[in-house]
Amino acid sequence: MGRRDWIALALLALALAIAVFAVGSAPRWAQAAVAFATGLAVLSTLLSKRGFERWPPLLLILFGATAWTLVQWLPLPHGIVTALTPTLDALREDGAQLVAVSPPSTLSMDPTATLRALTFFVTLTGVAILALRLSISERGRYALMSCVAGVAGLAAAVTGIHELVNATQLYGIYEPQHGLPTIMGPLLNTNHLGCLMAVGVTTSVGLFFYPKQTSMRRAWWVAIAIACLAVTMSTLSRGAVLGLAIGVAVVLFALIAQRVRSIGDKSRRRRERFFATTVPIGIMVVCGLTVAVYLGAGTVMHQLENTSLQEIHAPTSKFAAWRSSFTLVDESPWVGIGRGAFESTFTRVHPASAFATFSNPENEALQAVVEWGLPVSLALGACTVWLLFVALRRWNDTPLASGALGAVAAVVFQSNFDFGMELLGLAVPVTMLVAVLTYVPLRELDTRRLMRLRIARIVHGLLIFVGGALLLSAATRTVGDDHRDLASTATTAQIHASIARHPLDYYNYALLAERLVRTNDPAAIPVLNHALRLHPTHSGLHRVAARMLVKAKRIDQAVGEYATAIRYSKDPRALLIEIVAILDPEHAMKAIPLELEIGQTLQTLDRAERANVSILWLERVLEYKQDLRASDALYTLAMREKNYGAAERALRHRCRLIPGTRCKLEMARVLELAAKPREVIVQLDDVAHWSGRNDDRLAAWLMLCDAHIALKDRSSALECLRRFEVSGLVKPGDPMLQQRRDALQTEPVLIPKPGD
Repeated sequence: MGRRDWIALALLALALAIAVFAVGSAPRWAQAAVAFATGLAVLSTLLSKRGFERWPPLLLILFGATAWTLVQWLPLPHGIVTALTPTLDALREDGAQLVAVSPPSTLSMDPTATLRALTFFVTLTGVAILALRLSISERGRYALMSCVAGVAGLAAAVTGIHELVNATQLYGIYEPQHGLPTIMGPLLNTNHLGCLMAVGVTTSVGLFFYPKQTSMRRAWWVAIAIACLAVTMSTLSRGAVLGLAIGVAVVLFALIAQRVRSIGDKSRRRRERFFATTVPIGIMVVCGLTVAVYLGAGTVMHQLENTSLQEIHAPTSKFAAWRSSFTLVDESPWVGIGRGAFESTFTRVHPASAFATFSNPENEALQAVVEWGLPVSLALGACTVWLLFVALRRWNDTPLASGALGAVAAVVFQSNFDFGMELLGLAVPVTMLVAVLTYVPLRELDTRRLMRLRIARIVHGLLIFVGGALLLSAATRTVGDDHRDLASTATTAQIHASIARHPLDYYNYALLAERLVRTNDPAAIPVLNHALRLHPTHSGLHRVAARMLVKAKRIDQAVGEYATAIRYSKDPRALLIEIVAILDPEHAMKAIPLELEIGQTLQTLDRAERANVSILWLERVLEYKQDLRASDALYTLAMREKNYGAAERALRHRCRLIPGTRCKLEMARVLELAAKPREVIVQLDDVAHWSGRNDDRLAAWLMLCDAHIALKDRSSALECLRRFEVSGLVKPGDPMLQQRRDALQTEPVLIPKPGD
């Protein structure tokens, strides 16, 4: 490695450090900083006279992805766009006409996000070129892997410090925007952090077995591997843990295969040195790793054991998001929706977007198909297979290749379940490791080719700098950036500008519709309808629609909108209070979905003092399903409100589910309170054959006899009292019996029972 290579390596290491420690390069300013460092590194190779002997597969993939992302971002004739993606383009055009904006006619449904993705790939191609140039020498490959392992180890140390002090802010200054992560580290998403740590473990294991280094360096790799392993377990990321297991298995398998292949060429002295030095250190490594796993893996193992098929079928899981993603593939199979456009486009096709949003489908292969389309994805997939084949052929290329193979295997596995390569904090180190496995030789170029190559280097470096500048401008504002700004201060001009940047983002139309509703502008209706097309399950949008319908006296339609709003609300209590305040009890009852949790719903309605709505809703629930809890709640509430008709209906439902004498007794009590003596007699006519508690039988006999007395049926009442007397429940001449006989001598009336 010459001086120029060392300069390039230093700048590449700087880009790697920024990518990881600047919040994983999630903010645009961090991605711009990585771009500037990478651009300088690319320009540092300007005077080099060597070029690649042939195209490396890594560059083919990255340049192909960059080229197609550029095509998706460039404005194209409207007819071509409509022909290739008719459904999505029609949605974009409808929204543009409603608000009189002119978004660019591009294949991408979010050109701003696609431009940011384009700068991402331009930067990554620079990283790949530099890493491939450095990888041609064994010393360069060792340096690249050392950078990756060292940065991962430092990230593990930073994470450990944050955990020791119970930090709630990264570096004490950066506040996480989506709640506190499980473990605070440079990459705030624990799946991303776990993946980086898995890369750190596998890379460090490979470096440890590399023979051309001092024992002190080996000790450093041991420490880094243990630290990264402990953090991996602490992230509680199942994908990272399983990926790590696969990666370590690949490393060990490759090392064993290398050892077996070269065992015949070893000298006796080398074997003695192996058993005297390497084996003891290896035992120390195994013991350290075992301790780390024992201390940190308990919770992760518990999560893995409790993973069930229920998670696969849960509507808010990533598996449900995968199923919904295929709707986007069906709508635009040839050209995709545009790289980076997933977040703003996905809400329309995923019902569970009301409860959980996805910025990515969390599956790299599926994301490629959705955002790039089938043809380009298949082409890039074929290049990826070629790249993996080239990488596997390097399995015997020293322990460095083993460590790199293990790291790539871990990342490839986790990429099927988590998104991570969308961040430079993971994409940069993985690209460097892939370059270690897929490098091609360099050769001196003739004058003409060298001139073209230097021009290409200048253009590439300048493009990276331009991309970095764009990342600091409004041209690459993300959906999240716009949402945060519009939530605080939203002028009509700002909303229109955001619609032009993200034409299929429902949020802009929702804000505009709300503004128009406040001014009674008739344009509010079509704008709100378009927002609902882009996010059909948004509770707030349906709530606004319901209010507008109530104002227009279209109550039946408002009921449907309120019901949908509640159904997709995370906390329906405020909606319930609004509904019972605005609508009459009959319509309010219909607006409350039957699947709501009974306890919370009744508690909310009780606070609003709307027991009548609760009773009507519970009766409606019982009409559609057999629910013992609903019948019990209805009975309790109806008795409290002295609504004996509702209590009777609740008991009839319960008695169908749990028949028996106890149920008959409770029914008789309600019928007695409702002044229905004939029905009391029907319920208790077989009381002579009852078994069970004596107090229940006693109460039943008294109610039966009182029912006959209430009907002024003297003979039946006397017969009932006689049978009651010989039942063995009371003594002959009992005051309760005598009191009722005396009453029959005058005028039959209901006799109070003991305790009444």
